[in-house]
Parts: sequence; C-alpha cells; structure tokens
Amino acid sequence: VITLNGRNAPDLHVSRHYRKMLEKLKAQKKSDNEDEVDEDTEEFLKDKFNSAQWFIDSINQRRHTMYLVMDAIVQLQEDFFRYGEGNLKPMILKDVAEIIDMDISTVSRVVNGKYVQTEWGVYELKYFFSEGLETVDGEEVSNKEVKAELQRIVDAEDKTDPMSDQNLADALEEKGFKIARRTVSKYRKQLGIPVARLRREIVLDEEQV
Repeated sequence: VITLNGRNAPDLHVSRHYRKMLEKLKAQKKSDNEDEVDEDTEEFLKDKFNSAQWFIDSINQRRHTMYLVMDAIVQLQEDFFRYGEGNLKPMILKDVAEIIDMDISTVSRVVNGKYVQTEWGVYELKYFFSEGLETVDGEEVSNKEVKAELQRIVDAEDKTDPMSDQNLADALEEKGFKIARRTVSKYRKQLGIPVARLRREIVLDEEQV
C-alpha cells in the first residue's frame, strides 16, 4: 500500500466565503440589478479565485505524479519491497518514465530529494536507481548489490595481506559476479576504499613491542 506523506502538503480548497461572494456577483449580473455590480470587485475576485484554483490543481497534480512514480518503482522493485536489501534490480529513470508515460526529466524532478519509508527502513528514492550487471548464471543484478558484496569482501579480508583489485575481482567471480578488474577499481573508489597497500595493517609480535 502506497501512502503519500501530506504533512507538508495539506488538502487545500478555495474559501467558501469568497466562492459565495463571486457567485452572488454573478447572480446579480444576470438579474435586473446589473447596475449594482462592481466590475472591479468581480474581476478581482475572479482573478484571485482562478489563481487559487490553479495553485490547488498544481499541488494535486504533483501529488498524483508522485504517486504514479512511487507505484512504478514498487512494480519494478517488487522483490526489494517484499524481501528487503539484496533483492534490488537494475532500474533507470527511463524504466519508470515508460510505465507512467511521462518525460524522464519529470521523473528526475519527482524523485530528487524524496524519501520512502519501507519495512526495511527509510531510503532515498535515488537509491532504487542503478545500472545492471549480468552474473555468471546470466541473471541481471543491480550494481549496488555488487558494491555491497565488494564491501563485505574487503571488510572480511586479511588486513595484514589485503587483496589487490584483481584478487577482489576473482573473489567477486566466486560469488557469481564476473566483472573486470577496472570495474572493481571504479567501484572501490566510489565506496571510498583505499588501494591494497594503504589497507595493510602491520601487526607486531611480542618480541618487536
């Protein structure tokens, strides 16, 4: 179930008081009391009424678009929302744009700075967008999943003999992710992981202390 947080965008409506004033002026114009109608007042009320209605319609349209985008993300990332992290699929802005029949630029504006609360925590909508990679089994996975596995491998490595990028690529292949060494290097840098020589920890034995 998708629910939009309306805390910062409450339901809006045109004041009934001003709506009645405008209706009264229109009624006078149609009656024999047309001479009593203040044209300036009528134009002022009509202008403000139309401006307010345009603003309300714009807010409602924006909320509707937000709902459509979120619904498309849920469709495309159903496994994530059902089973949690580790089930993220490759997805780009174009995938969502095609489902909701809107421009990619519109989808980009909608997801920018927005968050969603899920059973697994709060995530920025940009989190769900990533390029894809093919596993050794032919399955397409998100590069975010590959990066997460790379981080786990580095965290578990022998810090006295850290793994080179080629060693990391080999380890990832054993996990089912066949990617080139240069791609491992790129992902490592994006994760803020230093090269092997800078990850090395020197352990002194008791005689050296």
